[in-house]
Amino acid sequence: MHHNGRVLPTVVEVELVRARLPMLAPLRSGHGTETARDLVLVRVTLADGSTGWGECSALARPTYTAEHSAGAWAVLRDELVPALLADRDSGVVGHPMATHALAVARTDANLRRRGDRRLVEDLGARYGRPAERVPTTAVVGRADAPDDLVAAVGNCLARGAALVKVKVTPHPDDIAAVAAVRSTWPDLPLAVDGNGTLDARSLSQLDALVLAYVEQPAPSEDLLQSAAMAKRLGAPVALDESITSLAMLEVALALRAGQVINVKPARLGGVHIAADVARTAADAGCAVFVGGMVESGVGRAVALAVAALPMCTLPTDLGPSDRYFARDVTEPIVTDDDGLLVVPAGPGIGVVPIPNRLNEAAVDRLILRS
Repeated sequence: MHHNGRVLPTVVEVELVRARLPMLAPLRSGHGTETARDLVLVRVTLADGSTGWGECSALARPTYTAEHSAGAWAVLRDELVPALLADRDSGVVGHPMATHALAVARTDANLRRRGDRRLVEDLGARYGRPAERVPTTAVVGRADAPDDLVAAVGNCLARGAALVKVKVTPHPDDIAAVAAVRSTWPDLPLAVDGNGTLDARSLSQLDALVLAYVEQPAPSEDLLQSAAMAKRLGAPVALDESITSLAMLEVALALRAGQVINVKPARLGGVHIAADVARTAADAGCAVFVGGMVESGVGRAVALAVAALPMCTLPTDLGPSDRYFARDVTEPIVTDDDGLLVVPAGPGIGVVPIPNRLNEAAVDRLILRS
């Protein structure tokens, strides 16, 4: 199998692990509420015994994109892994998050095999010198009352967040809560994420609050509506779900549908595609950041390698593990004393699952061999 002109070593075994990580607090957004994170972790073993890990960060239900964890498990088990073990093209259309998980696990194994090379350095050689510490955006879910949201934001600021982003819908309570945050901290870099749900009235109310950006105000497929909103709003429009490929980014740029691009390696189907999207967006004059999917340490470390690249000019949505989980499956991804997220120093993606923590989180495991 060839990759960027190199022949990749043969994969002889793949383990799939369905894991469930209880969350410290529910995260409420326009997509629904997550109280535990259902993930699929992938371990690839090469012929020489080198191993690597990847993560499919699809949500439990298909409310963010068409992918969801049970479907990803089936696609990996029945299509993607058998094709990889047989060294043939899978022919699978879509399913970028499942594809990404397998590709990252293979990349991780290959980097470790090649002398403990780091993913962040491998990307840096192609895209520019990476940072070792990255400023963070604290993503805060919808709250029941303005005081609850103000308290949650206060906690995030105490921990060094450079920017705060609040999940919102057009509901008046959501708008009132964001207004309470703005009145409490008049100079706070503050953004909102509508997850495709916002209307003209809520947008105009939010725009009065002087926001760093308004993320995904229109439904993902409606770039014309997004372009109309971008024209009207004082705040920049950030695109997330709309950016499914480099080609869709080009369409969004041509339509002027957004001035900020949220890059998620899992949603785009790979770290190199994500880095290409980030570079193209930055070259077009857009601000860029790496979004989070409430990943375990495996997915978080991978996304952080992209967030460390110089094209990513805004703080990343990726937070430290302990913002979301009491116990991550890896050593936790942490922030330093300045609130900056530290890129793991280990080889490959930088982390590996800790066996007893993986056992605790696992709800299903399957090994497939060539």
